[in-house]
Amino acid sequence: MLDPTATVDDTDLRDEWNVTAELGDDAPPRAPIDEDRKGYELIHGTWVEKPEMGLEASIITNLLQHLLTGHVLRNDLGSVAGAEGGYQLIATQPKSIRKPDVSYVAKGRMPAKVPTGNGKFAPDFAAEVVSPNDEAVALEQKLDEYLRAGVKLVWVVYPKTQTVYVYRPDGTAARKTVTESLDGEAVFPGLTVPIAELFKGM
Repeated sequence: MLDPTATVDDTDLRDEWNVTAELGDDAPPRAPIDEDRKGYELIHGTWVEKPEMGLEASIITNLLQHLLTGHVLRNDLGSVAGAEGGYQLIATQPKSIRKPDVSYVAKGRMPAKVPTGNGKFAPDFAAEVVSPNDEAVALEQKLDEYLRAGVKLVWVVYPKTQTVYVYRPDGTAARKTVTESLDGEAVFPGLTVPIAELFKGM
């Protein structure tokens, strides 16, 4: 059983995804679900502040977004969003909005008019860069939601150990070390990212 107060390391991951995170008494007051709040995610109808990322995780997140955006633009694949790009992952759950650190929507799936607010669909790709302030149970709940919603590829980056976990909705997963590369698979055709590139100068 994971300690919900524990911070996340790559050793905290388990095979069981169906974990329910409990919200503390310090959760912000309820707000209308159509009112987006910067730095917050909507979880079961309550706006919950995202953990502060910190400088290291922020740099890695920006670098990953830059690498993905370059490949996507060169190949006209779709759209990459940053940490404030929100998604109602499941159409029947309007009281849940998730904001991956980096996300991507393929060209054929993005509405002709790009939403000015949150997308009412799941992205094709989501990435989370783990900071010391992230909690294990909250992260596992988020990953479970991504995979159940049909996100085709999820990367979880661990700066502390310089590793990346790769998850797919079919239940397969892989742990990649700093000497290996990430494959964009069918989501980002032709993309290869040496993991060492994400940790330059770290």
